[in-house]
This record gives sequence, structure tokens and C-alpha cells, in this order.
Amino acid sequence: MQLEVIAELLAYLVAAAALTGLGLAAEFASVLRLGAGETTIAIWFAFFGALLLYAGVYMMGYEKLAKTALALRA
Repeated sequence: MQLEVIAELLAYLVAAAALTGLGLAAEFASVLRLGAGETTIAIWFAFFGALLLYAGVYMMGYEKLAKTALALRA
């Protein structure tokens, strides 16, 4: 039982890190595109980056990872 929870915790950790990294990369691309004068693509990258950051930090990191870690402690 505990080994399954640890495996689930690691899977959520990897998913949260990947989504957060992709979100940061999209936000960085948005800033670069905005600096190049490509406003439409910059807005799209900013929206997509914010969506990925929300998914990585809140949905996976807080909702899944934190709750699984608390279940592991109990």
C-alpha cells in the first residue's frame, strides 16, 4: 500500500514539474515574441503558459501532490 502511494507521489511530482517547466517556457516565448512585435502570438503564448502554470502548480502540485504527500504521512 505504501509503495503504491510513493509511486503515485513520484508520478505527480514529475507531471507537475513538466507542466510547470512547459508553462515557464511558454511565458518566456511570449515575452520574446512581444519584444519582436508579434503581439497576437505573444498573447497566445501568454495564455497557454498561464494555463500550463495553473495545471502544473495548482492542479497537479497542490491538489494532487500535496494531498498525496499528506496521505503518505497519515
